[in-house]
Amino acid sequence: MKQKYRLYRRNQNGNYYVQDNVTGKQQSLGTSDKVEAHRLLHTRNEAASQPAMNLQIARAYLAAGDPKVASRTWQDVMDETTKNKTGLTRKR
Repeated sequence: MKQKYRLYRRNQNGNYYVQDNVTGKQQSLGTSDKVEAHRLLHTRNEAASQPAMNLQIARAYLAAGDPKVASRTWQDVMDETTKNKTGLTRKR
């Protein structure tokens, strides 16, 4: 299967870029480190080839960072948000 993105570097000291092979759109990866650029390229190509898997991977990362994420409700979010507000915004 053909990869959706390809990696290139504009000049010897510059950042790495990816190009979408379908649309031709180019975007900077924001790094000049070769290893990191290849990791980001691999991630983009994996995401393009297995879009259904992305949601499961995202959930795994969230659960590792915050174990309560699966049981949290919108009311918990609203309660935390109001703690940072003042005045009329807090009353609403």
